[in-house]
Amino acid sequence: MKKLINQLKTAPAKDILIIGDVMLDEYIFGAVNRISPEAPVPVVKEETRSWSLGGAANVAANCKHIGFNVHLVGLIGDNDRSGSTLISMLKQSKIAFDGVIKSPERVTTCKRRIMEKNHQLLRIDTESAGAITQPEFAEIMLRIDRLIRQDMIILLSDYAKGVVSKELIAYVVTKARIHRCIVMVDPKGPDFLKYLGVDYLKPNLKEFLQMVRFFGLHERASLIDNARFICEKLQLKGLIVTLGDKGIQFVSREREILCPAVKHEVYDLTGAGDTVFAFLALGIAHNFAMIDCLRLANKAASIAISHIKTYAVSLDELIDRHLEPSEKVFHDWAELKIELDWQRLDNKKVVLTNGCFDILHSGHIYTLKEAKKFGDILVVALNTDASIKRLKGPSRPINDIDERSAMMAAIGVVDFVVSFDQDTPQLLLEYLRPDVLVKGGDYKAHEVVGYDFITSYGGRIEIIDFVPGRSTTNLIAAINKKE
Repeated sequence: MKKLINQLKTAPAKDILIIGDVMLDEYIFGAVNRISPEAPVPVVKEETRSWSLGGAANVAANCKHIGFNVHLVGLIGDNDRSGSTLISMLKQSKIAFDGVIKSPERVTTCKRRIMEKNHQLLRIDTESAGAITQPEFAEIMLRIDRLIRQDMIILLSDYAKGVVSKELIAYVVTKARIHRCIVMVDPKGPDFLKYLGVDYLKPNLKEFLQMVRFFGLHERASLIDNARFICEKLQLKGLIVTLGDKGIQFVSREREILCPAVKHEVYDLTGAGDTVFAFLALGIAHNFAMIDCLRLANKAASIAISHIKTYAVSLDELIDRHLEPSEKVFHDWAELKIELDWQRLDNKKVVLTNGCFDILHSGHIYTLKEAKKFGDILVVALNTDASIKRLKGPSRPINDIDERSAMMAAIGVVDFVVSFDQDTPQLLLEYLRPDVLVKGGDYKAHEVVGYDFITSYGGRIEIIDFVPGRSTTNLIAAINKKE
Protein backbone atom coordinates (compact mmCIF):
# COMPACT_ATOMS: atom_id res chain seq x y z
CA MET A 1 0.00 0.00 0.00
CA LYS A 2 2.81 2.42 0.85
CA LYS A 3 4.40 1.82 -2.57
CA LEU A 4 1.08 2.56 -4.31
CA ILE A 5 0.55 5.73 -2.30
CA ASN A 6 4.06 6.98 -3.05
CA GLN A 7 3.41 6.43 -6.76
CA LEU A 8 0.22 8.47 -6.53
CA LYS A 9 1.79 11.30 -4.58
CA THR A 10 4.70 11.70 -6.97
CA ALA A 11 2.65 11.45 -10.19
CA PRO A 12 1.20 14.51 -11.98
CA ALA A 13 -2.42 15.30 -11.08
CA LYS A 14 -5.02 13.79 -13.41
CA ASP A 15 -8.12 15.53 -14.77
CA ILE A 16 -11.51 14.03 -13.92
CA LEU A 17 -14.98 15.04 -15.08
CA ILE A 18 -17.83 14.16 -12.72
CA ILE A 19 -21.37 14.37 -14.05
CA GLY A 20 -24.48 13.55 -12.07
CA ASP A 21 -26.90 14.27 -9.29
CA VAL A 22 -25.30 16.76 -6.90
CA MET A 23 -26.83 16.84 -3.43
CA LEU A 24 -26.55 18.40 -0.01
CA ASP A 25 -26.62 16.28 3.14
CA GLU A 26 -27.90 18.07 6.24
CA TYR A 27 -27.52 16.62 9.73
CA ILE A 28 -29.55 17.79 12.72
CA PHE A 29 -28.08 16.38 15.93
CA GLY A 30 -30.06 16.44 19.13
CA ALA A 31 -31.00 14.72 22.38
CA VAL A 32 -34.11 12.64 23.01
CA ASN A 33 -35.38 12.82 26.58
CA ARG A 34 -39.15 12.46 26.20
CA ILE A 35 -42.02 11.32 24.02
CA SER A 36 -44.33 13.89 22.45
CA PRO A 37 -47.73 14.32 24.17
CA GLU A 38 -49.22 14.89 20.70
CA ALA A 39 -48.25 11.49 19.25
CA PRO A 40 -46.10 8.48 20.25
CA VAL A 41 -42.94 9.93 18.70
CA PRO A 42 -39.64 11.06 20.24
CA VAL A 43 -39.04 14.77 20.78
CA VAL A 44 -35.59 15.77 19.51
CA LYS A 45 -34.10 18.83 21.12
CA GLU A 46 -31.78 20.26 18.47
CA GLU A 47 -28.20 20.83 19.62
CA THR A 48 -26.11 21.19 16.45
CA ARG A 49 -26.60 21.26 12.70
CA SER A 50 -24.05 20.51 9.99
CA TRP A 51 -23.85 19.98 6.24
CA SER A 52 -21.88 17.71 3.91
CA LEU A 53 -21.58 17.40 0.15
CA GLY A 54 -23.62 14.49 -1.17
CA GLY A 55 -24.17 12.49 -4.35
CA ALA A 56 -21.98 13.59 -7.25
CA ALA A 57 -20.71 16.49 -5.11
CA ASN A 58 -19.40 13.99 -2.54
CA VAL A 59 -17.69 12.04 -5.32
CA ALA A 60 -16.10 15.35 -6.36
CA ALA A 61 -14.97 16.04 -2.77
CA ASN A 62 -13.36 12.59 -2.54
CA CYS A 63 -11.63 13.04 -5.89
CA LYS A 64 -10.33 16.50 -4.96
CA HIS A 65 -9.01 15.20 -1.65
CA ILE A 66 -6.90 12.52 -3.36
CA GLY A 67 -5.30 14.80 -5.92
CA PHE A 68 -7.53 14.95 -8.99
CA ASN A 69 -8.13 18.16 -10.93
CA VAL A 70 -11.91 18.04 -10.54
CA HIS A 71 -14.53 19.33 -12.98
CA LEU A 72 -18.14 18.92 -11.79
CA VAL A 73 -21.33 19.07 -13.86
CA GLY A 74 -24.81 18.97 -12.31
CA LEU A 75 -28.05 20.82 -11.58
CA ILE A 76 -29.20 22.72 -8.50
CA GLY A 77 -32.13 24.99 -7.74
CA ASP A 78 -31.86 28.56 -8.97
CA ASN A 79 -32.63 30.27 -5.68
CA ASP A 80 -32.85 27.96 -2.69
CA ARG A 81 -30.90 27.79 0.56
CA SER A 82 -29.60 24.26 -0.09
CA GLY A 83 -28.15 25.29 -3.45
CA SER A 84 -26.41 28.31 -1.93
CA THR A 85 -24.97 26.16 0.85
CA LEU A 86 -23.78 23.57 -1.65
CA ILE A 87 -21.98 26.18 -3.79
CA SER A 88 -20.39 27.65 -0.66
CA MET A 89 -19.10 24.20 0.34
CA LEU A 90 -17.71 23.55 -3.14
CA LYS A 91 -15.83 26.87 -2.88
CA GLN A 92 -14.51 25.90 0.54
CA SER A 93 -13.33 22.55 -0.84
CA LYS A 94 -11.68 24.34 -3.80
CA ILE A 95 -13.81 22.39 -6.28
CA ALA A 96 -14.54 24.23 -9.54
CA PHE A 97 -18.30 24.68 -9.91
CA ASP A 98 -18.50 26.34 -13.32
CA GLY A 99 -20.23 23.19 -14.57
CA VAL A 100 -22.96 23.36 -11.90
CA ILE A 101 -26.08 24.81 -13.51
CA LYS A 102 -28.75 26.74 -11.63
CA SER A 103 -32.19 25.73 -12.89
CA PRO A 104 -35.43 27.65 -12.21
CA GLU A 105 -37.28 24.38 -12.84
CA ARG A 106 -35.76 22.39 -10.00
CA VAL A 107 -34.95 22.40 -6.30
CA THR A 108 -31.57 21.37 -4.95
CA THR A 109 -31.66 17.78 -3.72
CA CYS A 110 -31.23 17.81 0.05
CA LYS A 111 -31.30 14.86 2.44
CA ARG A 112 -31.98 15.96 6.01
CA ARG A 113 -31.14 13.42 8.68
CA ILE A 114 -32.39 13.75 12.25
CA MET A 115 -29.74 12.23 14.53
CA GLU A 116 -29.71 11.26 18.18
CA LYS A 117 -26.04 10.82 19.01
CA ASN A 118 -24.85 8.45 16.25
CA HIS A 119 -28.29 7.02 15.48
CA GLN A 120 -30.44 8.18 12.58
CA LEU A 121 -34.07 8.66 13.62
CA LEU A 122 -35.55 10.10 10.45
CA ARG A 123 -34.62 11.29 6.97
CA ILE A 124 -36.47 14.01 5.07
CA ASP A 125 -35.74 14.38 1.34
CA THR A 126 -36.30 17.46 -0.80
CA GLU A 127 -35.76 16.78 -4.50
CA SER A 128 -36.78 17.14 -8.12
CA ALA A 129 -36.53 13.64 -9.55
CA GLY A 130 -38.28 14.15 -12.88
CA ALA A 131 -36.64 14.16 -16.29
CA ILE A 132 -34.58 17.23 -17.06
CA THR A 133 -35.91 19.71 -19.63
CA GLN A 134 -34.46 20.14 -23.11
CA PRO A 135 -32.89 23.52 -22.22
CA GLU A 136 -31.27 21.90 -19.16
CA PHE A 137 -29.97 19.02 -21.30
CA ALA A 138 -28.59 21.44 -23.89
CA GLU A 139 -26.82 23.44 -21.16
CA ILE A 140 -25.32 20.27 -19.65
CA MET A 141 -23.95 19.28 -23.08
CA LEU A 142 -22.36 22.72 -23.44
CA ARG A 143 -20.67 22.40 -20.05
CA ILE A 144 -19.40 18.91 -20.93
CA ASP A 145 -17.98 20.17 -24.23
CA ARG A 146 -16.23 22.98 -22.38
CA LEU A 147 -14.75 20.80 -19.62
CA ILE A 148 -13.82 17.52 -21.32
CA ARG A 149 -10.10 16.85 -21.76
CA GLN A 150 -8.12 14.26 -23.71
CA ASP A 151 -7.50 10.96 -21.88
CA MET A 152 -9.41 11.96 -18.75
CA ILE A 153 -11.64 9.82 -16.53
CA ILE A 154 -15.37 10.59 -16.68
CA LEU A 155 -17.53 9.54 -13.74
CA LEU A 156 -21.33 9.39 -14.02
CA SER A 157 -22.87 9.49 -10.56
CA ASP A 158 -26.46 8.36 -11.05
CA TYR A 159 -28.89 8.72 -8.15
CA ALA A 160 -31.98 8.59 -10.40
CA LYS A 161 -32.76 12.30 -9.92
CA GLY A 162 -33.06 12.93 -13.67
CA VAL A 163 -29.63 14.15 -14.74
CA VAL A 164 -28.03 10.87 -15.91
CA SER A 165 -30.54 10.00 -18.63
CA LYS A 166 -30.19 7.57 -21.54
CA GLU A 167 -29.62 10.51 -23.87
CA LEU A 168 -26.93 12.02 -21.63
CA ILE A 169 -25.06 8.71 -21.35
CA ALA A 170 -25.11 8.24 -25.12
CA TYR A 171 -23.74 11.76 -25.57
CA VAL A 172 -20.99 11.20 -22.98
CA VAL A 173 -20.00 7.84 -24.50
CA THR A 174 -19.70 9.44 -27.96
CA LYS A 175 -17.59 12.31 -26.63
CA ALA A 176 -15.45 9.89 -24.61
CA ARG A 177 -14.55 7.89 -27.70
CA ILE A 178 -13.47 11.05 -29.51
CA HIS A 179 -11.28 12.18 -26.58
CA ARG A 180 -10.06 8.66 -25.57
CA CYS A 181 -11.67 8.97 -22.14
CA ILE A 182 -12.70 6.17 -19.76
CA VAL A 183 -16.33 6.29 -18.60
CA MET A 184 -17.22 4.83 -15.21
CA VAL A 185 -20.76 4.73 -13.81
CA ASP A 186 -22.23 4.34 -10.34
CA PRO A 187 -25.63 3.08 -11.58
CA LYS A 188 -29.23 3.27 -10.45
CA GLY A 189 -32.24 1.37 -11.79
CA PRO A 190 -34.69 0.62 -13.10
CA ASP A 191 -33.35 0.99 -16.68
CA PHE A 192 -29.91 -0.59 -16.80
CA LEU A 193 -29.83 -0.87 -20.58
CA LYS A 194 -29.12 2.86 -20.78
CA TYR A 195 -25.53 2.18 -19.68
CA LEU A 196 -24.70 0.50 -23.00
CA GLY A 197 -21.18 1.39 -24.13
CA VAL A 198 -19.69 2.73 -20.89
CA ASP A 199 -16.42 1.19 -19.72
CA TYR A 200 -17.09 0.24 -16.10
CA LEU A 201 -20.20 -0.14 -13.93
CA LYS A 202 -19.95 -0.11 -10.12
CA PRO A 203 -23.23 -1.42 -8.61
CA ASN A 204 -23.61 -2.51 -5.01
CA LEU A 205 -25.01 -6.00 -4.40
CA LYS A 206 -28.62 -4.80 -4.24
CA GLU A 207 -28.26 -2.96 -7.54
CA PHE A 208 -26.51 -5.94 -9.11
CA LEU A 209 -29.42 -8.22 -8.18
CA GLN A 210 -31.77 -5.64 -9.73
CA MET A 211 -29.67 -5.86 -12.88
CA VAL A 212 -29.90 -9.65 -12.81
CA ARG A 213 -33.70 -9.45 -12.68
CA PHE A 214 -33.79 -6.67 -15.30
CA PHE A 215 -31.91 -8.84 -17.81
CA GLY A 216 -34.01 -11.93 -16.99
CA LEU A 217 -31.12 -13.89 -15.48
CA HIS A 218 -31.38 -16.55 -12.76
CA GLU A 219 -30.64 -15.17 -9.30
CA ARG A 220 -29.37 -18.58 -8.21
CA ALA A 221 -26.74 -18.59 -10.94
CA SER A 222 -23.26 -17.57 -9.88
CA LEU A 223 -22.45 -13.88 -9.57
CA ILE A 224 -19.54 -14.42 -11.99
CA ASP A 225 -21.72 -15.96 -14.72
CA ASN A 226 -24.40 -13.28 -14.40
CA ALA A 227 -21.81 -10.51 -14.36
CA ARG A 228 -20.15 -11.89 -17.50
CA PHE A 229 -23.51 -11.89 -19.30
CA ILE A 230 -24.09 -8.25 -18.28
CA CYS A 231 -20.58 -7.28 -19.43
CA GLU A 232 -21.32 -8.84 -22.81
CA LYS A 233 -24.77 -7.30 -23.03
CA LEU A 234 -23.61 -3.76 -22.20
CA GLN A 235 -20.19 -4.08 -23.89
CA LEU A 236 -18.39 -3.29 -20.64
CA LYS A 237 -14.68 -3.56 -19.89
CA GLY A 238 -15.67 -4.64 -16.40
CA LEU A 239 -18.32 -4.83 -13.71
CA ILE A 240 -17.24 -3.93 -10.17
CA VAL A 241 -19.70 -5.13 -7.52
CA THR A 242 -19.32 -3.88 -3.94
CA LEU A 243 -20.32 -6.69 -1.55
CA GLY A 244 -20.35 -4.90 1.82
CA ASP A 245 -18.40 -6.87 4.42
CA LYS A 246 -17.41 -9.46 1.79
CA GLY A 247 -15.33 -7.00 -0.24
CA ILE A 248 -15.36 -6.05 -3.92
CA GLN A 249 -15.79 -8.37 -6.90
CA PHE A 250 -14.42 -7.44 -10.33
CA VAL A 251 -15.68 -9.34 -13.35
CA SER A 252 -14.86 -8.86 -17.03
CA ARG A 253 -15.47 -11.08 -20.01
CA GLU A 254 -12.01 -12.64 -19.50
CA ARG A 255 -11.35 -12.77 -15.76
CA GLU A 256 -12.58 -12.19 -12.22
CA ILE A 257 -10.94 -10.86 -9.05
CA LEU A 258 -12.33 -10.89 -5.51
CA CYS A 259 -10.74 -8.45 -3.08
CA PRO A 260 -11.85 -9.24 0.52
CA ALA A 261 -13.04 -6.37 2.71
CA VAL A 262 -10.80 -4.64 5.22
CA LYS A 263 -12.41 -5.16 8.61
CA HIS A 264 -13.28 -1.93 10.41
CA GLU A 265 -15.85 -0.71 12.91
CA VAL A 266 -18.90 0.65 11.10
CA TYR A 267 -20.40 3.99 12.15
CA ASP A 268 -22.11 5.21 8.99
CA LEU A 269 -22.40 3.75 5.48
CA THR A 270 -23.47 7.10 3.99
CA GLY A 271 -21.25 8.01 1.04
CA ALA A 272 -19.08 4.87 1.21
CA GLY A 273 -20.01 4.00 -2.37
CA ASP A 274 -18.85 7.45 -3.50
CA THR A 275 -15.50 6.87 -1.78
CA VAL A 276 -15.08 3.51 -3.53
CA PHE A 277 -16.00 5.16 -6.83
CA ALA A 278 -13.35 7.89 -6.42
CA PHE A 279 -10.55 5.52 -5.45
CA LEU A 280 -11.34 3.07 -8.25
CA ALA A 281 -11.12 6.01 -10.64
CA LEU A 282 -7.79 7.02 -9.10
CA GLY A 283 -6.26 3.59 -9.64
CA ILE A 284 -7.59 3.27 -13.17
CA ALA A 285 -6.45 6.81 -14.07
CA HIS A 286 -2.90 5.86 -13.06
CA ASN A 287 -3.01 2.54 -14.96
CA PHE A 288 -2.75 0.41 -11.81
CA ALA A 289 -3.46 -3.31 -12.04
CA MET A 290 -7.12 -3.97 -11.26
CA ILE A 291 -6.27 -5.82 -8.04
CA ASP A 292 -4.44 -2.70 -6.80
CA CYS A 293 -7.42 -0.51 -7.77
CA LEU A 294 -9.65 -2.78 -5.69
CA ARG A 295 -7.25 -2.70 -2.74
CA LEU A 296 -7.19 1.09 -2.76
CA ALA A 297 -10.98 1.29 -2.88
CA ASN A 298 -11.43 -1.37 -0.19
CA LYS A 299 -9.08 0.34 2.22
CA ALA A 300 -10.64 3.75 1.60
CA ALA A 301 -14.17 2.38 2.16
CA SER A 302 -13.15 0.87 5.50
CA ILE A 303 -12.02 4.33 6.64
CA ALA A 304 -15.08 6.15 5.27
CA ILE A 305 -17.58 3.96 7.15
CA SER A 306 -15.74 4.58 10.44
CA HIS A 307 -16.90 8.23 10.35
CA ILE A 308 -20.28 9.81 10.90
CA LYS A 309 -21.60 11.57 7.74
CA THR A 310 -19.98 11.53 4.34
CA TYR A 311 -16.21 11.68 4.66
CA ALA A 312 -13.44 12.43 2.13
CA VAL A 313 -10.64 9.94 2.78
CA SER A 314 -7.06 11.14 2.24
CA LEU A 315 -4.23 9.14 0.70
CA ASP A 316 -2.26 9.38 3.93
CA GLU A 317 -5.03 7.58 5.85
CA LEU A 318 -4.58 4.47 3.71
CA ILE A 319 -1.28 3.75 5.45
CA ASP A 320 -1.70 2.46 9.02
CA ARG A 321 1.25 4.32 10.46
CA HIS A 322 0.16 3.75 14.04
CA LEU A 323 -0.39 0.03 13.44
CA GLU A 324 2.94 -0.24 11.58
CA PRO A 325 5.31 2.30 13.20
CA SER A 326 8.05 1.51 10.68
CA GLU A 327 5.89 3.30 8.07
CA LYS A 328 6.65 6.54 9.93
CA VAL A 329 10.40 6.33 9.31
CA PHE A 330 11.90 8.11 6.30
CA HIS A 331 15.57 7.88 5.38
CA ASP A 332 15.01 9.81 2.15
CA TRP A 333 14.30 13.51 2.73
CA ALA A 334 12.55 13.79 -0.66
CA GLU A 335 9.99 11.12 0.26
CA LEU A 336 9.21 12.86 3.54
CA LYS A 337 8.84 16.22 1.79
CA ILE A 338 6.22 14.68 -0.52
CA GLU A 339 4.30 13.46 2.55
CA LEU A 340 4.46 16.87 4.21
CA ASP A 341 3.41 18.69 1.04
CA TRP A 342 0.30 16.51 0.90
CA GLN A 343 -0.43 17.23 4.55
CA ARG A 344 -0.17 20.94 3.84
CA LEU A 345 -2.84 20.66 1.14
CA ASP A 346 -5.20 20.16 4.09
CA ASN A 347 -3.73 23.26 5.78
CA LYS A 348 -2.02 21.14 8.41
CA LYS A 349 0.79 22.78 10.37
CA VAL A 350 4.13 20.92 10.50
CA VAL A 351 6.18 20.95 13.71
CA LEU A 352 9.79 19.71 13.77
CA THR A 353 12.03 18.94 16.70
CA ASN A 354 15.49 17.40 16.55
CA GLY A 355 18.06 15.70 18.74
CA CYS A 356 19.95 12.50 19.50
CA PHE A 357 17.21 10.79 21.53
CA ASP A 358 19.74 8.11 22.41
CA ILE A 359 18.19 6.58 25.53
CA LEU A 360 14.52 7.52 25.81
CA HIS A 361 13.29 8.83 29.15
CA SER A 362 10.34 10.76 30.59
CA GLY A 363 11.92 14.10 29.69
CA HIS A 364 11.86 13.15 26.02
CA ILE A 365 8.23 12.09 26.19
CA TYR A 366 7.28 15.37 27.86
CA THR A 367 9.10 17.36 25.16
CA LEU A 368 7.41 15.44 22.33
CA LYS A 369 3.94 15.82 23.82
CA GLU A 370 4.44 19.54 24.29
CA ALA A 371 5.88 19.93 20.78
CA LYS A 372 2.84 18.28 19.19
CA LYS A 373 0.59 20.94 20.74
CA PHE A 374 2.09 23.57 18.43
CA GLY A 375 0.71 22.00 15.24
CA ASP A 376 -0.87 19.01 13.50
CA ILE A 377 2.09 16.95 12.25
CA LEU A 378 5.13 16.24 14.42
CA VAL A 379 8.42 15.38 12.68
CA VAL A 380 11.33 14.16 14.80
CA ALA A 381 14.74 14.60 13.18
CA LEU A 382 17.44 12.32 14.62
CA ASN A 383 21.20 12.81 14.39
CA THR A 384 22.82 9.84 12.64
CA ASP A 385 25.32 7.69 14.52
CA ALA A 386 28.24 9.45 12.84
CA SER A 387 26.83 12.85 13.72
CA ILE A 388 26.42 11.87 17.38
CA LYS A 389 30.00 10.55 17.58
CA ARG A 390 31.29 13.88 16.34
CA LEU A 391 29.16 15.74 18.90
CA LYS A 392 29.28 13.41 21.92
CA GLY A 393 32.46 11.36 21.50
CA PRO A 394 33.33 7.80 20.34
CA SER A 395 31.32 6.06 23.09
CA ARG A 396 28.02 7.40 21.78
CA PRO A 397 25.40 6.63 20.68
CA ILE A 398 24.36 3.78 22.93
CA ASN A 399 21.57 2.85 20.48
CA ASP A 400 22.13 2.96 16.72
CA ILE A 401 19.96 4.93 14.30
CA ASP A 402 17.66 1.99 13.46
CA GLU A 403 16.95 1.33 17.13
CA ARG A 404 16.37 5.01 17.89
CA SER A 405 14.12 5.44 14.84
CA ALA A 406 12.03 2.40 15.79
CA MET A 407 11.59 3.62 19.37
CA MET A 408 10.65 7.12 18.25
CA ALA A 409 8.16 5.83 15.65
CA ALA A 410 6.40 3.78 18.33
CA ILE A 411 5.46 6.94 20.24
CA GLY A 412 1.88 7.92 19.42
CA VAL A 413 2.34 11.70 19.14
CA VAL A 414 5.14 11.29 16.58
CA ASP A 415 3.97 11.33 12.97
CA PHE A 416 7.25 11.06 11.04
CA VAL A 417 10.88 10.26 11.83
CA VAL A 418 13.83 11.35 9.69
CA SER A 419 17.60 11.45 10.17
CA PHE A 420 20.36 13.94 9.25
CA ASP A 421 24.11 13.36 9.07
CA GLN A 422 25.26 16.97 9.52
CA ASP A 423 26.28 18.48 12.85
CA THR A 424 23.21 20.72 12.79
CA PRO A 425 19.74 20.34 11.20
CA GLN A 426 20.16 23.55 9.13
CA LEU A 427 20.09 21.83 5.69
CA LEU A 428 17.14 19.65 6.70
CA LEU A 429 15.21 22.69 7.92
CA GLU A 430 15.86 24.49 4.65
CA TYR A 431 14.60 21.46 2.74
CA LEU A 432 11.46 20.68 4.78
CA ARG A 433 10.52 24.26 5.81
CA PRO A 434 8.57 23.39 8.99
CA ASP A 435 5.99 25.85 10.29
CA VAL A 436 7.29 25.50 13.86
CA LEU A 437 10.73 24.46 15.12
CA VAL A 438 10.72 23.22 18.71
CA LYS A 439 13.83 23.04 20.84
CA GLY A 440 14.18 21.69 24.36
CA GLY A 441 16.41 23.52 26.85
CA ASP A 442 17.14 27.00 28.17
CA TYR A 443 17.92 28.58 24.79
CA LYS A 444 16.77 31.97 23.62
CA ALA A 445 14.82 31.67 20.37
CA HIS A 446 17.39 33.66 18.36
CA GLU A 447 20.16 31.30 19.54
CA VAL A 448 18.55 28.23 17.95
CA VAL A 449 20.11 26.87 14.73
CA GLY A 450 17.77 27.75 11.88
CA TYR A 451 16.22 30.79 13.58
CA ASP A 452 16.95 33.23 10.73
CA PHE A 453 15.71 30.85 8.06
CA ILE A 454 12.54 29.70 9.88
CA THR A 455 11.45 33.24 10.71
CA SER A 456 12.23 34.48 7.17
CA TYR A 457 9.08 32.82 5.79
CA GLY A 458 6.83 33.35 8.81
CA GLY A 459 7.71 30.23 10.80
CA ARG A 460 8.43 30.40 14.49
CA ILE A 461 10.66 28.92 17.19
CA GLU A 462 9.23 27.45 20.40
CA ILE A 463 11.37 26.59 23.44
CA ILE A 464 10.33 23.87 25.90
CA ASP A 465 12.03 23.66 29.29
CA PHE A 466 13.77 20.36 30.04
CA VAL A 467 12.39 18.20 32.85
CA PRO A 468 14.86 18.78 35.71
CA GLY A 469 17.33 15.94 36.26
CA ARG A 470 16.27 13.92 33.20
CA SER A 471 18.96 13.56 30.56
CA THR A 472 20.67 10.74 28.66
CA THR A 473 24.07 11.85 29.96
CA ASN A 474 22.84 11.62 33.56
CA LEU A 475 21.32 8.17 32.91
CA ILE A 476 24.57 6.84 31.46
CA ALA A 477 26.53 8.28 34.41
CA ALA A 478 24.13 6.64 36.90
CA ILE A 479 24.44 3.28 35.15
CA ASN A 480 28.24 3.45 35.11
CA LYS A 481 28.28 4.39 38.80
CA LYS A 482 26.18 1.37 39.72
CA GLU A 483 28.47 -0.90 37.78
